[in-house]
Amino acid sequence: MAVSVTSQTNPFVDKLIVDTDANATVEANILSGGATCYIFDGSNANNTADSYIKVWNATGPTNNSTEFDLLFLLPAGTRQTVTIIGGVYLSTGLSFNCTTTADLAGVTAPTNAVTVRIMAE
Repeated sequence: MAVSVTSQTNPFVDKLIVDTDANATVEANILSGGATCYIFDGSNANNTADSYIKVWNATGPTNNSTEFDLLFLLPAGTRQTVTIIGGVYLSTGLSFNCTTTADLAGVTAPTNAVTVRIMAE
């Protein structure tokens, strides 16, 4: 599935970004500009190995050559939610992907689907 962005009526955030099959392909500049992100949620329930969400403050990062700005561990078989009080402002653009290693050179996608949800404004 492609990445979807849904408008929200919540007074704290106005966009819910959902990628039901996050993989090593970078989803670039999802909101076409800057964003403040408050919640990063990832479900790695279908995998027996850890996965990592990599987030860039960039419009067109290249996996394995552009250093990421945020990194979230999704342990095998779990769902993790990280809430950032006050949010983190990505002034250039919100881009992300999901790989099986935490290092910059990691370009291997998880074996099974990983769902990533991001709440932003």
